[in-house]
Parts: sequence; structure tokens; C-alpha cells
Amino acid sequence: MQRLGLYLFKRLKLLLLLGFFHSSCNDATSEREILKFSIEPKFISTGNTLGQFYFFNQVRNDSLFLFNVYNHSLDIVDLRVDSLVRSIQFEFNGLNAVNDITGFYYFNEDSIYLAEGNSSVVLLNSKGEIKNRYTDFANSLPRDEIGKLYENFPSLRFSSQLIFNPKRDELLLYFMSFNQPETKRILASYSLKTRKPRSLPIYYPEFYQSKRLDLSKLFLTSATMDDEGFAYTFSVSPKVYRYNYKEDKVSSVDVNPPWEKTYADVIPYGEMSSDQKQVFMAANPFYYKIFYDPYRDMYYRLSSPPRPNSFEPDFHYVNYNRILVSVLNKDFQPISDFFLSKENTYNVGFSFVTSEGLWISYNQRNQDEEQWIKGDLIVLE
Repeated sequence: MQRLGLYLFKRLKLLLLLGFFHSSCNDATSEREILKFSIEPKFISTGNTLGQFYFFNQVRNDSLFLFNVYNHSLDIVDLRVDSLVRSIQFEFNGLNAVNDITGFYYFNEDSIYLAEGNSSVVLLNSKGEIKNRYTDFANSLPRDEIGKLYENFPSLRFSSQLIFNPKRDELLLYFMSFNQPETKRILASYSLKTRKPRSLPIYYPEFYQSKRLDLSKLFLTSATMDDEGFAYTFSVSPKVYRYNYKEDKVSSVDVNPPWEKTYADVIPYGEMSSDQKQVFMAANPFYYKIFYDPYRDMYYRLSSPPRPNSFEPDFHYVNYNRILVSVLNKDFQPISDFFLSKENTYNVGFSFVTSEGLWISYNQRNQDEEQWIKGDLIVLE
């Protein structure tokens, strides 16, 4: 009996050791790869216009669409030759007037969507003629959706761009919490066909739920459409999320960067001076943008580490910091990350994916010629 007990103890010990070894092997195989990449300058001609007036951008089939605030036009750049090839002019006054443009989505020549602040989305054609206008986003909520979302007027400036799903003819609406500490949904999908929104099972990261946050300051969001839904991030969290339209479900993955402080502090509610904002940005990590690359079927997230005690005269988010590119595969698993070698160089707010790779604009300090928008092209080998 004693011998049997000793035998079982040895077997159990062996199984535990094998289990530990197997677990260690799994951890090793899940380590991220070292991807080879190249960085090369890629400058875009603005046709002698003022490049600093390009506030929003979109890329479609290697054409770059830029909203020119100065000229009140949509400028189209052929990225194969890096030159401006066409401009679509919009009206300030009259029957086809559109104003206070805060985002756009170009689908084709007959379907150009412009966001007028948060109040309306206007559908125009390439002649600048209005075909339709969509308004009253908050008051059109069906009765069974009321109470699921935060009780604030929705924003169309989610991700600093108008997010549109052309397959479903739906816009994303962002309901911020501000001073509402309850845990509620934050996104709704607005149908252009029914003119009704429906809430999506999307919430703030758990660490920031049930807190009184001022989200108009430093809590930004980014989203990118893919074939089955969209991926999204929050600037304060290393998690990357993905919503699937068919399943109506959210999945997430931890994409932890190679620095110690991975979550940002809770943003205080109330007044905050410019200097206080800079101190907050310097003391915390920032997860700025996520992109889906349809050419290579992968995702890129751009982020930057904390820089305690640093201060820039024109400090703005991650423009004066090191930029980390994290890569996720088509199965939404992190496979690699790498730092860009240049520091204090980029404006990641102006970046996009083309058939060549990931392009990131230089920041204002490094834009020294009005006829060019200067940036770097990152190419995975």
C-alpha cells in the first residue's frame, strides 16, 4: 500500500513536470516574431496648395482622399505617382451648401458622405450636389434601445474620421459617458435605409468603467473596418478589440507593449490646463491608431511609451516620442512589434495603409515645404 502511494506520487510529479514543460513550450511558441521591415521617405505633392489644411484623409484603391479645409474641397492624390490629380469642390452657400465639415467617407463618385459637425451627414455626388441629408441621430433611437446607451448627443468624430460600413449602409455613432458613472454601451450603428440606430455590445475598458471621466480631453478612440466587422482601440488601454457584425459579439486580445506602464491613469474630471494635459500625456502610454491592411490581411497598431518629466512647447499626443508598431495577423493575434528608429518626427494622426505599406506623416516641425506632404513608408518584407 505504501509502495502504491509512492508510485502514484511519482506519477503525479511526472505529470506535473510534463504539464509545466508543455505550458512553457506553448508560451515560447506564442512569443512574437522579429519581422523585417524597411523605412523609406515618401513625399506627396500637394499641387502648390497648403498641405497643413488637410484635416481628414481616407485611402481607397491607392487613391488618397484629403479634405482641404482652406479650399473647402476634396482633393484626390494618386499614390502611384504621389501627385494631386483632382479636386471636388463643395459650396459654402446655396441649395448645396455644406459647412463645419468634421469627417468624410468617399464610396464612389455618386456617394460622398460629409459629416457636418455632429448634427448631420450629407450625401453628395462628385459635382457637389446634395442627394440626401441624415439628421436627428439621438432622437431616432427605438424605444427598446433607450437606456442602453449614455444619454448624450452622439458624436460622429469617432476615430477622428467618419466610420462608414458600405456593405450595410451604416454609420458608427459614439455616445460618450462624460459625467455619467453608469456602465452603458458607447457605440450604435445607424442605418441610412431605416434612419434608425441600434446599439452595439461595446463598452469602455473595464478599468475605466463606472468612473466619472472627461472624455473630451485625452481619451481618444480609433477604429478600422475589415471584411466582417471592425477593430477598435482606446488610447488608454493596450487591449485591441474586434466587433463581428454577423455574430454581434466583441472579442479582444492583450497587445502589451515592451514597457512597464501599459495602462494610462484615470483622466480627472473637470478643468485641465494645457500644461496639465502635457504632463498627463508625458506620464502615460498612448495607443493612438489601428489600421486593417487588406493587402496583407493584418492589423497595425501605433502607440508610444510614457515620457515622464518631458515637456515640448507644442507637445501634442505622440508626435514627439518614439512610435511602436504592433502587428496582428488575420486571426487577430499579435505576432510582432517594432520601434521606428526616428524620434520626435511623426504625426501619427495623419497615417494610412496602401498597397505598398504603412505611411506615416512627419509632424509639423518636419514639414518645411508647402508643396509637399512629407512622411515615411514602412514596408514589411
